[in-house]
Amino acid sequence: MNLAAGHPYDEAMLLRRIEEANFNGFPSEIVHMDGAWVTRLAPGNPARRVNSLNIFDPEDTADLDGRLDHARSLFQREGVPFHLRSTPLTPTALGERCDGCGWAREGETLVLLRSTDRVASAPERAGEVSVLVEPLKNWLTGFAEIGGTRPEAVTPEAVNRLGRALSRVAGEVIAFIARDEAGRPVGTAIATIDRDLVGIYDVAVAPAARRRGLGARLVEKCLDAGSVRGCAYSWLQVTAENEPARRLYGKLGFSGLYTYHYRRPPD
Repeated sequence: MNLAAGHPYDEAMLLRRIEEANFNGFPSEIVHMDGAWVTRLAPGNPARRVNSLNIFDPEDTADLDGRLDHARSLFQREGVPFHLRSTPLTPTALGERCDGCGWAREGETLVLLRSTDRVASAPERAGEVSVLVEPLKNWLTGFAEIGGTRPEAVTPEAVNRLGRALSRVAGEVIAFIARDEAGRPVGTAIATIDRDLVGIYDVAVAPAARRRGLGARLVEKCLDAGSVRGCAYSWLQVTAENEPARRLYGKLGFSGLYTYHYRRPPD
């Protein structure tokens, strides 16, 4: 990983910063802190990243069983399936405990990074699909109309929960919508600014508008948004099995920084 010249981060520091930015850019409704163990809950939202136990210190291993049981009780209370989000910051001993108890491993995800050193996009030209910043309420409607990133993400409750989460972001949220000549939404993306990082979320393109470079344009708009606001890096996450998206992000200069996955108990 080639980090931006002159920037103070090493890879370990950058990993921690991105994990913080992930929390800040996609808030949960309920948060419980137990040392470096953070339980995130958003009942009704299908995203596991906001419904998971996360650990920020691989050395915080005191009373593994007791703290794990308490975290699981919080999920049970809210009627949310329990997931441990396992990152390089998760204690090795806890991963071994999951292995020994037969916990499933799923949702392998890559966290990708690149610098924001690019020239701002050219102005939109008449007659082509336009990609512009719009209010969040318009973005939510467009996201649902094009089918979002997956079917469960665009149910009425899921879209409502997503809107509530994005409206709670303390940093700046920049909502991009691509519209065709008739004004219909054909693509979406979100950029969240967290100090010197810009996170890219919910890049989605309507099925009929795919394979025309629109996904790349949406990502480039997010990169430009971070660049003009002084961000040093842009990051995003993509599931390991999403080969088309991985190829796209690779062509745009993103490379892997770390991976994470989820652990789920048999019951």
